[in-house]
Amino acid sequence: MDIKHTLGDNSVIFRDATYIRRTVFVREQNMPETQEIDAHEDHTVHYVGYIEQDPAVTARVHVLKDGGFRIQRVATIKSFRGQGLGFKLIEAIIEDAKHTKTPYIILFAQDHAIGFYEKLGFEVISEGEMEANIPHHYMKLTINH
Repeated sequence: MDIKHTLGDNSVIFRDATYIRRTVFVREQNMPETQEIDAHEDHTVHYVGYIEQDPAVTARVHVLKDGGFRIQRVATIKSFRGQGLGFKLIEAIIEDAKHTKTPYIILFAQDHAIGFYEKLGFEVISEGEMEANIPHHYMKLTINH
């Protein structure tokens, strides 16, 4: 898998990221597009994993004021699921966090994905909440430098 990332909302990588997100969140999970594509697009880092030039997996990283990363919008195209691509993408983000001395990474995981993130070292840090009629929990990974 070839992983690329870009800052902002004006690139092929961004368009590929939103293609994946619209396919997974809007079409499959019936999330309103107005909730999925938001005002943060132009100041977040968009990661896309490609398999033979096809966009397969994506995540968005918002760098917080205290230097932490917030991973959002993690999605894999259905035909690429079950291949460990999401795991590899999050591992790449964790490596970027280590290289930039990021103190921690947080995310708001759909409950069905909690085990996935726990395998990467994240821990649940909140009570459950509903977003777009899907149960979620906040999770955190502290980066040791």
